[in-house]
Amino acid sequence: MRLSILDYSPVDEGLLPNDAFTATVKLAQHAEEAGFHRYWVSEHHGMPATASNSPEILMARIASATARIRVGSGGVLLPNYSSLKIAENYQLLEALFPNRIDLGFGRAPGADQRITAALNDEKSKELPYARKVSDLVGFLTGHHVTGSQYSGMRALPQTVNKPRPFVLGASGATAEIAAQSGLGFTFAHFINPSTRGPSAANAYRAAFQPTDFSEKPDVVVAVFVAVGETETQAEAYADAFHLWLSHAESASPFDKVPSLETTRNHQWMPGEIGARQRNEGRLVFGTAPQVVSQLRELAEAYGTDEVMINLMMPGEQARLNAVRALAASMSSSTKVLPEKVQA
Repeated sequence: MRLSILDYSPVDEGLLPNDAFTATVKLAQHAEEAGFHRYWVSEHHGMPATASNSPEILMARIASATARIRVGSGGVLLPNYSSLKIAENYQLLEALFPNRIDLGFGRAPGADQRITAALNDEKSKELPYARKVSDLVGFLTGHHVTGSQYSGMRALPQTVNKPRPFVLGASGATAEIAAQSGLGFTFAHFINPSTRGPSAANAYRAAFQPTDFSEKPDVVVAVFVAVGETETQAEAYADAFHLWLSHAESASPFDKVPSLETTRNHQWMPGEIGARQRNEGRLVFGTAPQVVSQLRELAEAYGTDEVMINLMMPGEQARLNAVRALAASMSSSTKVLPEKVQA
């Protein structure tokens, strides 16, 4: 089993967004040293506690501070942007950091209605998502579908290898798009921890069509993770996670990720308790060996050998410790090997 990371660049209590970005770069470097396979960053808007809102910029910073680990987006909110512009951004990243760039993209707005409107205020119409994906693939490859108005157009700069595209999904509705386009498929188990994920992965594999991007299906499952040195500490991190999440998806999100101390002193309201109960399946937590065991079970359910973890734990040191602990636990069985970069 390979481990990868999805990073929201959390802004810890008492710190600023620039501190979050510094911590993100350091975590990426530690993940590379520990042999993790990919390091993806998110795109969220209007969420002060998670600072990553421009994956391409942050990816360039991370890739320049590392040497081997694949760097990607988890993911670009494709409906908000021109498919050509996204293709150009990722072609440029691929030119700068050859054979290391992943283009993860999804169809969620990633913001509330007002912010979504601001991101799209000059658009005259909304294109179907399948059309957006088809155009993106066409601009990356230079091969558009028959009848496309963009026939013959290709995103520059041209590169020896192409960015590796992944369709991100949380319901299974986009699995067929990923399969028909021969792209990778990442399921957000941390959003929808139901049986839809494994079913979507199976449907994707069954419908997969080989292309220049990949000759075989590529499934990644992503989940929130909290790791403690003891079960008691892991439970404390889980409490902090659920407190953050109960507000992150409400009308009153926290400006910062709550600390362990804030969480211990917090008086949980009925609405927060209800949210926690609904969200229980979105987090895997425990000591490192316990977490690795649960991640292996998750990978088996999805029929994949790659799990992407999102360490929404308060404190930079806690996240660094989690990476080290998981790598050490993995090395006692199947070692996580760093990917070999082609010359």
